[in-house]
Amino acid sequence: MRSVPLAVAILALACAAAAAPTAAAATTAAAAAPTATAATTAASAATAATAATAATAATAATRSSARVTQFARLPDWTGLWVSAAWSLGISGRPAGGEQELKEKLQLMRPPPYNAQWAAKYQAALQDKAALATRNATFKACTRSFPALMEGPQQFQIATLPEETLLIFENGQVRHVYTDGRPHPAGDDLWPTPLGDSIGHWEGQTLVIDTVARTASEPLAPRAWFAMLSDAAHFTERLRRIDADTLEEQLRIDDPATLAAPWILTLQFRRVTGVNRMIPFDCVENDRNQLIDGKLIITNP
Repeated sequence: MRSVPLAVAILALACAAAAAPTAAAATTAAAAAPTATAATTAASAATAATAATAATAATAATRSSARVTQFARLPDWTGLWVSAAWSLGISGRPAGGEQELKEKLQLMRPPPYNAQWAAKYQAALQDKAALATRNATFKACTRSFPALMEGPQQFQIATLPEETLLIFENGQVRHVYTDGRPHPAGDDLWPTPLGDSIGHWEGQTLVIDTVARTASEPLAPRAWFAMLSDAAHFTERLRRIDADTLEEQLRIDDPATLAAPWILTLQFRRVTGVNRMIPFDCVENDRNQLIDGKLIITNP
């Protein structure tokens, strides 16, 4: 064998020793590169999340401020209200009985009918048997519109930017939508006892527009033969005239039955002595009566 010169061997060992740290450093750098990239990505994500949270908070604050402003524009109609036409004592009945009701309840008065409907109305009033039957079998727990607004039930008013709710102690609720929607169109609009109501605010006055009231309903209890067509249109202007009084101007338009618009002014007084709505326990008398041996079907 040939021997390697000592100088060449020493030079080879020196080169190997110098190359070892460089390789180790390269390996370390290669291993550290993903860690640095992950840290940068995490920092960017945290920054983006912080920015998103700040943007969401700013949007929420803006919306909350706008919501507060919307509510601030609405009138304060809190409390319990009842029709001023009813002066009820502890008995739950007006002191003057039926005569007092006839004098105070405007919907019991003859509507301003055209000639054809006035003749029908007067003829119906002469049918004493039919009148007695209606008086004996009518239901009192619920009422249709507009009779509900002139009934003895207490109610509360909840005013929201999107709608106003009139909540009556008998469980009936009138929804008056004030979000700018129109009445439903076509087959989406069908008659109900309370009709379909939309509205808007004119300052502190709520203007309510109601259509699609069930035409088979009389205008009010005791006014059994006062009827309107299915095209009847109701406009209400509800406002507070003092701390304890609400006033509503009600206009009824129905060219098919009325000779002119029927305009009524209803008032509601604040209920005192009661600071909450009491559950209303009312059960209808659904029995079909026997009169002179004949079965009388209770009116729905």
